Amino acid sequence: MMKKILGLALATLLILPSTALAKAEPVQRSDAKLEQADVKEFTNQFFKQKEIQEQLVGAAVVVVKDGKILLNQGYGYADVAAKKPFDADKTVFRLASVSKLLTSVGIMQLAEAGKVDLNKDIQGYLPHLQIPNKTGSPLTLKHLMTNTSGFDLGGSADPAKAYSLEEYVKVTVPTVTRKPGEAYRYNNYGFSLLGYIIEQTSGSTFEEYMKKGLFEPLGMDNSNVLFNSEVKKAIATPYDITLKPAAQIPNIPDSGPEGGMFSTGSDMAKFLQAMVNYGQQGSKRILTKDSVLEMEKNSVTIHPDIPGSGYGLETIYPSSYNGYTVVEKGGDLPGFHSNLWLLPEEKTGIFIVFNSDKGNLRAPFFEQFMNRYFPDKGISPVIKTPKPTQEQLHPFEGLYRDLRMPGWTYNIKAGDGTLMVSDPRGEHVLRQSKDMLFYDEEGVPAGFKADKDGNMEYFSYNKEGSWSEKLPEPAKYSDVPEDHPYAKYIYELVQLGVIQQDQDTFKPEEPLARGKFIAQLFKFTDFPLSSTPSQFSDTKGHPYEAVIQTAVESGVVSGFSDGSFRPDEPVTREQAATIIWRLVKQNLMVEPVKAELSEDVSPWASEGVQFVVGLHLYGPDVATTNGTVQYRPKDMLLNQESAVLMGLLFQNLF
Repeated sequence: MMKKILGLALATLLILPSTALAKAEPVQRSDAKLEQADVKEFTNQFFKQKEIQEQLVGAAVVVVKDGKILLNQGYGYADVAAKKPFDADKTVFRLASVSKLLTSVGIMQLAEAGKVDLNKDIQGYLPHLQIPNKTGSPLTLKHLMTNTSGFDLGGSADPAKAYSLEEYVKVTVPTVTRKPGEAYRYNNYGFSLLGYIIEQTSGSTFEEYMKKGLFEPLGMDNSNVLFNSEVKKAIATPYDITLKPAAQIPNIPDSGPEGGMFSTGSDMAKFLQAMVNYGQQGSKRILTKDSVLEMEKNSVTIHPDIPGSGYGLETIYPSSYNGYTVVEKGGDLPGFHSNLWLLPEEKTGIFIVFNSDKGNLRAPFFEQFMNRYFPDKGISPVIKTPKPTQEQLHPFEGLYRDLRMPGWTYNIKAGDGTLMVSDPRGEHVLRQSKDMLFYDEEGVPAGFKADKDGNMEYFSYNKEGSWSEKLPEPAKYSDVPEDHPYAKYIYELVQLGVIQQDQDTFKPEEPLARGKFIAQLFKFTDFPLSSTPSQFSDTKGHPYEAVIQTAVESGVVSGFSDGSFRPDEPVTREQAATIIWRLVKQNLMVEPVKAELSEDVSPWASEGVQFVVGLHLYGPDVATTNGTVQYRPKDMLLNQESAVLMGLLFQNLF
């Protein structure tokens, strides 16, 4: 269970566009029409591309236009060893977070029936569950569906226990710490809670409601909310980043409104038919036209000219929209990656799912699909003239931290008429178009949001899943002057809250304790801390007990052979490298890196040290002679060395 949580928390990485494949396009035809024969030919040619074949195990693709199914086909294998083809009619797969869209349909049905009010405080629907709210502002169903709830991380479920939906939402209940509606931050708990509210207001279990309210009316006979025996017989085998078979993960809770549903290509075709036809499929209607339109509009956006969030819908691949209105929903779980796109004005829907973690074939498929059938309208952003002065741009400057993935930051500086942005993807130049709206060199929009006093508060640019918040400048340590070789990394970690600035000195050359290293590393993540008591006697009651236990349950760390953990013992450089490698390998599905080392490394630490050295995650303390790196793996890791290690880690991963 803990590994599932970690995977979900970092799932954003899996939906980043694949730059290696983005330009692998077939020859374009100006006369291409979105018709059955042409889209079948297009999709067949897509899967024949060498780069695609190298990453494909199996897939299902669905295309619907004007209520008609143009394509519903499987490609590759549902099980390689058994040579079992991916069958659009029979092969079951995980919808992952595309489940959120179906859950939102359920809420809209209840709203139409007058059983819920989208603008009412949800506490009225929760007689047996109290949601802590420190903001004094009501939390509504709209906030939950648009990922603007303001929740903190919440609690953690027992990884060894099975949970019903009710048990799960009660055990993991978060606190509302940010004013609801203020900022966009993708959140799984909000949709678990929506499913529980469906139970409380409908008088049915979530799985019964979805069956009666959605699956049966649309004839989605092979779709399910539970991972039951029927699903297990028909589900595709998931494959990892090396294309090796992976284990099926359980549903926790047993019915997962946030990401636990199962379906087939044929069933998703029927769902798409209903969505592109304003809620109606054949003689069956699941929603009114007004409800569908309400779900699809940009309910939350940092600027009106930038795509935002609808109800259970989001923005993932805006660079491929080509000037068209597109709303979408992506889904990611180990071994299953899906995406659903709707072009409301074109009455077109697309769905695609893959059963492996290698690459991200959704990005090139959608880019090539749009370029063929909905080519770029050629609408260029208008840049403001005269260009603003550096003084006028000064308020936008600062370090901005992603609300969902704290390791992702934007460093923004004002230049002569432009903003210079540094992020994990590189350096960018933003030019102003309108108030709070900028565009980079490739036409990608960036927006800002100010507080009531006009101070910049949030920023949204080239990463999906959440906005970023502006961070205050840190106080300076007396022993870390600005020209210190590690100052940049140390002060950025202070701004990010990774390093707690509770004293005047940093002590850069002091060794870092094992427990503190783990606590700082996990500050970069969005993981709920474990509530399970520590299994080590020397960590019980320790300030870092919960985060150490979280790391243990996730397989990132382990104790010593004598049953101790030694949280206050200095962490060695090879131990630190191994902890980082395990975290990255298990949750980001990164492949090993080879590096030439000059010193012996403990066998258990070899992959970790090579990973850190291969990505150059070190500062001036590490010397290189004739291409061989002197990493000093058995030395203690110093505070300043840990700062550069963590600071460079997330820059390199993206």
